[in-house]
Amino acid sequence: MKRINYYVVSTISATMALAIVGLVGILSVFSLLDQIEDLKNNYTIFAAMLFVLYSVPSIFCDVIPYAALIGCLAGLGMMASSSELIVMRAAGISTWVICWNAMKPALFLVVVSLYVGEYILPSIEKSARVEREQAMSSDGKMSTEFGFWYREASIYMHFGEVTQSGVINGVSHYFYDDNNDLTRSLFAERAVFHDVRETERYWLLEGVSVTHIGSEGVQVSKFASQRWETDLTPELISTEVLVKPEKMSIAELNAKIDYMREQGLNSGKFELGFWRKVLQPLATISLVFVAISFVFGPLREATMGMRVISGLVIGIMFKFFQDLLSPASLVFGFEPIIAILLPIVVCAMSGYFLLRRAG
Repeated sequence: MKRINYYVVSTISATMALAIVGLVGILSVFSLLDQIEDLKNNYTIFAAMLFVLYSVPSIFCDVIPYAALIGCLAGLGMMASSSELIVMRAAGISTWVICWNAMKPALFLVVVSLYVGEYILPSIEKSARVEREQAMSSDGKMSTEFGFWYREASIYMHFGEVTQSGVINGVSHYFYDDNNDLTRSLFAERAVFHDVRETERYWLLEGVSVTHIGSEGVQVSKFASQRWETDLTPELISTEVLVKPEKMSIAELNAKIDYMREQGLNSGKFELGFWRKVLQPLATISLVFVAISFVFGPLREATMGMRVISGLVIGIMFKFFQDLLSPASLVFGFEPIIAILLPIVVCAMSGYFLLRRAG
């Protein structure tokens, strides 16, 4: 019995590993082709290749559910084609025991994916994005054509250029009252972050011009420097500007959501990223469950090519519905967890129903 269990686990592990290598390789090539279109200034082909190399952990985490699906279809499919599954079941091994053995490699991939996504991916993704933006900029600073906008409570902020060393060039603040009327604006030539100690962190604004707007007219005051107290840090700015929510760690997303709620801001897109990462293990397991049920059911007599194509179709449909429901939750206001969880539940229930029918 142990030898049979080991055989099932090792076979499916090998096919899942091949699926991961194949998907990561293909998506890396596509990513490089996409980056070639952005070559300019110091962002050379070598820098683009380095950026793609830094993106491999991100691609790895993204493909885990679909590689597990395709790998399971291929591994169990090979055993079905050679009648090994029939022999196992004739020997008294239940479908659910085979199912559990097929799940073990997927569970291992889930653990590895969680570790990579939590401890390796965020720092690498951030460094890669920062280096890319600085290489594409003529002066080595992070900037876009129209700068960066940010909001903190009732203060709207605009940053011209952001550097990773904790310097912002071209800082604008716009203050509004409870009636959404502009009461004051501030412009500073630059802001420098000072991390004195854990309890004393602040920005020092230089070349400050403050405009007061009131019933008596407009008054302008100028200062050589001014202290700016805020919870905003260089790491938070660079993460906000460059890193997508799904590339952040669960801890970073949770902190970001708490921060935005404290400021009265809409944290919907970060909640989507949070639940996508938290529920990815369930997504992987549900897709593998569907793969197992298909091998014992509709794809029992199918060829290997048909199984792989079926896996790709199922994976694409799963991602399509998740990507469709995610923005819908932001537009129609239902909970982000529903958008992520609903396709997972549908897959799991479909797999369970098909597996019950297969006996």
